[in-house]
Amino acid sequence: MSRDLEQKNSELEASGQTPSARMGRPVDLAKEAKILEAAKNAFLENPYDRISMDALAARAGVSKVTLYAKYKSKDQLFVAAMSVGCSPIYENAKLEVEAGKPLAETLERLGIDFIKMMLHPEIAALHGVMMQALATQPELPRAFYERVVHNSTNILADVLTIADKRGEIACDQPYLAAVQYIAMVQGEFRYKQELGVTRGVDEDELTLFVKSCVRVFLRGWRKD
Repeated sequence: MSRDLEQKNSELEASGQTPSARMGRPVDLAKEAKILEAAKNAFLENPYDRISMDALAARAGVSKVTLYAKYKSKDQLFVAAMSVGCSPIYENAKLEVEAGKPLAETLERLGIDFIKMMLHPEIAALHGVMMQALATQPELPRAFYERVVHNSTNILADVLTIADKRGEIACDQPYLAAVQYIAMVQGEFRYKQELGVTRGVDEDELTLFVKSCVRVFLRGWRKD
């Protein structure tokens, strides 16, 4: 089981909200993690249009009934596999500011983790699979945008709203501000990754860049 899933189980147990109580029936998070890992590997190893849900179920070691109960289509499963590395970054940021962590520190951590995730070979490869499928599966990138990009931006907007309410910034357009920050921290890293110019990033360079982005961002949305 992944660390994120273990943490989720612990939080639910601590609050008395077991997966069964919350969803109405038991949810095996370990099995879900196994499905997503198997799906990720299958998508990395095979052309998208040659992968069937039957094959994915077999690879994950679950029945088709189990797989379809959670994921109604191959597109939905692919997007879920893509979101594994991204969603926790934003969800953790929201937990941090809700716990009182300064916005600057939260944005720095989020920016560094986001760039590392973006440059991770598996994430980059999955992004390539999605772009290759664009001509025949136009709904796939659209689903990815809604499930991952748009949802993550909304979570960051929530983070900025919290910071606004406690007086750290003056932000009356949190979604716009979230888009601006995400675009800023991507910098030239995304271009280098997409063009194959870089295979990694220097930690000191990354930290310096993100800290600079945070300073510029906060100056733009500071309270007068």
